[in-house]
Amino acid sequence: MYSLSIHFGPNAMVWAFLFKEKEKADTVYEKLVTGDSSIVHVVEDDFGQRGVIQGEIHGSLLEDLDLVEEARILRSLANARGEVKARQRAATDPVIRTSAQGASVLQPRFNG
Repeated sequence: MYSLSIHFGPNAMVWAFLFKEKEKADTVYEKLVTGDSSIVHVVEDDFGQRGVIQGEIHGSLLEDLDLVEEARILRSLANARGEVKARQRAATDPVIRTSAQGASVLQPRFNG
């Protein structure tokens, strides 16, 4: 699945269209980014969204959602590995080990 996001103007208006096939997403993307801004473009995705675009497009992003998902997984795994490495280093760091011991905790004893 492919997502085409189109950003209009200096405001935060973004439209997102979804396509099942790469070829259709590429065709729409190319039509928008290489076209004349005075031409009216009608864009329809594979999920019933239809938009009319005329004027300047400030930015567009075409994403392969399967690859985006894989990148998100890899990023999460890299973060998890970093956290494990940080905990391992903290366990052997002399300053952290000393401060982690802290003051002794008194525990009450009940002797009847």
